Amino acid sequence: MKIKKITPFLIFVIFSFEIYSKDINKITYASWDKPDVELLYALPEVVNKNTKVLFIIHGSSRDAERYLNAWLADIKNKNVILVAPHFTKENYSNYATLQMSTSSGRLLKNQSNHLKNSISSFYSFFKSKYNLDSPTYRIFGFSGGSQFIHRYLMYGEDQNIEKAAIGSAGWYTFLNSEPFPYGTRNMPIDRERYEWFLSRQVLFVLGGKDDNPNHSTLNSSKGARKQGDHRLERGQNYFKNLVAFGEEFQIPFRWRYKVVSNLGHNTEAMTKNAIPFLLEGLDYAD
Repeated sequence: MKIKKITPFLIFVIFSFEIYSKDINKITYASWDKPDVELLYALPEVVNKNTKVLFIIHGSSRDAERYLNAWLADIKNKNVILVAPHFTKENYSNYATLQMSTSSGRLLKNQSNHLKNSISSFYSFFKSKYNLDSPTYRIFGFSGGSQFIHRYLMYGEDQNIEKAAIGSAGWYTFLNSEPFPYGTRNMPIDRERYEWFLSRQVLFVLGGKDDNPNHSTLNSSKGARKQGDHRLERGQNYFKNLVAFGEEFQIPFRWRYKVVSNLGHNTEAMTKNAIPFLLEGLDYAD
């Protein structure tokens, strides 16, 4: 499927601004034809042209503040802006599938609120607001946020992602003949996008104890159950699928794989495992 280009809005409309907490600010992004999205963010001590942006995508709890707070202690003396979009359940009930389908597998005919290039839009705003030079950004997602990011990597037009870390998704879109959102049969991707997707610097983290088949937020649809009994097994099968796909079509695969033996389904612990990878090289220059 050829991905259609979306004409960007050239004017960024900021609907409101307020201090959200001591270290976290909030701004409402409204410069598109979709419902507003609140962007929570934390600034470094000094913002300069070399400052990077790191996006943090929340899980099904949609507690963007808690996800952002987990990073604050580790960004001291780091030249990075943290940004955590808040996709409300009211406006973006299917954010984890980019508003393209429900978690039960039903495709959404109305694609007007799709999120396939949402992060690119948010990044353009911060890049313009702070006169940043970097053409790339980094991104982290746990659980539902991990679902969002791996599908965003697959189906977005955005090629500005430098590094991503994802962990413990409840289910995935495999590169196989299953129908979307469980596979790509009825939602194909161009070869060029496959190559870009598999060649990213991605840290794929699983919890060795994230193996509860009855977890309250685990997708129990038929399509998800075919991927494995629990998050650990589904993640292992997904990674094997990516490896096999790369080998079959001779596409270089550069993702990193990590299983943390004593880790269950825990946001803060997963964050700690992603921090060294995503904050690497973001110290202020001497």
